[in-house]
Amino acid sequence: MGIPERLRFQTSEMAQIFVSRMLNLRGRDDLKPCFRCPSPASRLEDIIEPGAHSAVGIDGSMEYDELLEMLLFYACATGFRCTFTVGEGRVKFNLNEVWRDSRLEASASVPLWMEDVSSVTGDVGSSEKELVWSAEKVPFAIMTMAELYLALKASEDPEVKVVFLDRPLHGTFSPLARDVRTILRNKRSALLNLETSYGRPSLLDLGLVLVLGCGGGALTLPSRRRYLPYMLVKVLLENEEIRASELARCLGLEDAERLEKVVGWLVEKTGEEFLDGDLKGTLRLKPRFKNFWPRMKELALKVVQHIFFSSEHPLIFGGGEDWLTVWDLNAVNLILVQMLREKSRDVLFIGIAKDTTASDFITCVVPYAMASGLIRGGGSMPAIRHDRAFLTILSGANPDICPAPWRTISYDACFTSMVYSGKMSAARRRVAMERQFVKAYFQLREFQGDRELRSPTFLYDRFFNPKFDSNLVIDLKVAEGDSEVNVSPYWEGDRSNPLDDFILALLSASDNPEVLEVMGHNQLLYLADKAVKTEIKVMKDLLRSVAELELGSLSRKYKLFTIARRFRDIRSEMERSRSRSGTTTASGTTGSGVDRLGGF
Repeated sequence: MGIPERLRFQTSEMAQIFVSRMLNLRGRDDLKPCFRCPSPASRLEDIIEPGAHSAVGIDGSMEYDELLEMLLFYACATGFRCTFTVGEGRVKFNLNEVWRDSRLEASASVPLWMEDVSSVTGDVGSSEKELVWSAEKVPFAIMTMAELYLALKASEDPEVKVVFLDRPLHGTFSPLARDVRTILRNKRSALLNLETSYGRPSLLDLGLVLVLGCGGGALTLPSRRRYLPYMLVKVLLENEEIRASELARCLGLEDAERLEKVVGWLVEKTGEEFLDGDLKGTLRLKPRFKNFWPRMKELALKVVQHIFFSSEHPLIFGGGEDWLTVWDLNAVNLILVQMLREKSRDVLFIGIAKDTTASDFITCVVPYAMASGLIRGGGSMPAIRHDRAFLTILSGANPDICPAPWRTISYDACFTSMVYSGKMSAARRRVAMERQFVKAYFQLREFQGDRELRSPTFLYDRFFNPKFDSNLVIDLKVAEGDSEVNVSPYWEGDRSNPLDDFILALLSASDNPEVLEVMGHNQLLYLADKAVKTEIKVMKDLLRSVAELELGSLSRKYKLFTIARRFRDIRSEMERSRSRSGTTTASGTTGSGVDRLGGF
């Protein structure tokens, strides 16, 4: 049997597997409690005042090029805006009058010698693939910064009540948190050398922003042991001074000796003495740390201004070669996310993910829903480990159970760090911090002629909102290694959260069924995506020409012709030249003198 015949047989086998999965999911009425198909929202006035408001969609793009052993990075973001009205139990977007907001634009170009890439990314790789993979982190971090900054800027307009981002908030925050933890572990960052009106930032400031965010009183920290040092700081932020014994009681500690260990852990991790007073008497937070949040906000905006609105090199502050690393850029991005969280009391930020490969819904949410009684009498689940594929097949196979538009139950993003197999366990070493983000999947459209034909399934997430979410918090026992910890995540369960119903109403009213690639998605994000991709295409050639003009004289002066270009590129250019002229070089010969010089 030849390869074509084998491939045909193998493809047929794969098709049978798909059909089997589809049949397994037909008639699954037991899964209906995991879906919400709300009628036009009648409780909109509980979420937002009736009347006209504005919504903004923000997207970014990036590209990089290589020239004379130099990498040229370019990243940009923009925002599109329209009005929407709320009233009579419905939401209506004015999609006929969408405009690009000229105030919501940010872009940056970054030239970087190849030998400096490792200084910026912290990666040391010898192969070309490793270099490319490492280098892509730079424009991605800058693109992320542009999108987050524009979202923050949009939220400052009192007319703007909804901001759509073409990225998941939780999916953005998690890698940023990892990079901040890397800085704390290495105890080194160029950000610590920057001045603000509140003084220089410290490692403790970064740790506090990571866990406490803005440090507001609405934040409820987990009671797990690793959060105790930050809970200690939070209590001190809320009290001018407090007796050590009372502080120990607030943290659930038995005595002052344990309190001393908690303090010592944070001092060792950050290298900062942050307390005034006596561990056997009264304790106070040192004055400079009470201003950690305004200091970090000023720091983030200072870096943003430098990268997007300064003529200096975006990754160098002042003279010398003290680079801002990708870790530093992502630390600033994390501060921007926490600034958005602070603004989320007045503005609804909705992150949308189109191509997520997450599997937490099928591996944790559905099994827990079965164990908790939300799903009753359920059958076996197909071997699908991809949430979007599972939900798309399920909704198409059961159009009466899942009439569009629908959303899944909303749940805490910390479920992504857990699995359920008889008991709840950490998927890796630890459970992520709960009550930070809430997520759900949604599908907006089905064809009238054939209800099994549908728009794609997407994911949205948002910040945890105490006003709507606090009464939907549950208590779980979760295995972390050999120990068991208490976790208190958000779980919509058999109730219905009006905030998520409102989000589905917003999403349903802001797609464009007349354009196939926007059907079931978001018109504002679609237009922003088209705009930044067009800008990237134009700017790539322009920036390359500018760099060639600047570096051409350098290569001629110092005779860097072959050093400044990869051998592979020189060879490809010569081969194209010969092909155009219709000549070839015989095997075993060296070609002309011009060929031997690489065309120079």
